[in-house]
Amino acid sequence: MLRELWEYLATPAPAAARRLGYVTETVALGARHRRQHHAWAPHVAACHAFIERAAAAADPGGRALVLGSGWLAEVPLPALASRFAHVVLADIIHPRPVRRLAARFPNVRLETLDVTGTAAPLAAGAPPDPTAAVFPAGPFAFAVSCNLLSQLPILPLRALEKAGRGEEACRGFAQALIRAHLERLRAAAPVAALYSDTAALWLDRGGRVVQRDGTLWDVTLPPADGAWAWDIAPAPEEHRSLSLRHCVNGWRNLNAMDGQWASASSPSDSSLRDL
Repeated sequence: MLRELWEYLATPAPAAARRLGYVTETVALGARHRRQHHAWAPHVAACHAFIERAAAAADPGGRALVLGSGWLAEVPLPALASRFAHVVLADIIHPRPVRRLAARFPNVRLETLDVTGTAAPLAAGAPPDPTAAVFPAGPFAFAVSCNLLSQLPILPLRALEKAGRGEEACRGFAQALIRAHLERLRAAAPVAALYSDTAALWLDRGGRVVQRDGTLWDVTLPPADGAWAWDIAPAPEEHRSLSLRHCVNGWRNLNAMDGQWASASSPSDSSLRDL
């Protein structure tokens, strides 16, 4: 608890990000990773493999963009730094350990950025524009959105709900936020990769699914290139007897799916297949 308190106080953050809870969530995620290091290991390995395989399709030597770099647990930074001339790590919060790690690579730059473009207006009590996605300036040869898509609406929606926005308005806002991120990601680089949880499963002690919830607000995507399970909160992390598992889908290049985009179906997570 003392470690988390120190991290909360010592983590550099824009005022709007701190006010809306981004520092609290970042510190909590880091603490959970430390507690569940072994349970998360297969997921972390799958993320590394996915990003490296997706990046291999981009021309080497250009610039790479990592959106939602977070604690860098899921990001194979040495591999990216060796393949690309420059790597930009974009997130609204960069914890101090991440800053120290990134400083070891002369071609890696941190950019503190709210990719939704909604934190500042929400913190000021102004109406946010869910289509105002903000990405670092390009050009980039490769871009990847790291387990970010389902997380984009969470804290903005808390602020909107406190302001009295209704359920349908919040749902429409979340969907617009997700779609704007997807379109901006596709425009960011010729090879635009994405991985995200698409469903949350609650499992009993026997491994049976007792509840399943979608995490993308019914926004549809083309069939994924692959999927894996993330045991994010084994019991009793969040519940005394139930474990939380996320189904994660990965798309190695959204720009290679133009023919499927308009008629996309919901992501498939029923079969957890290797990438």
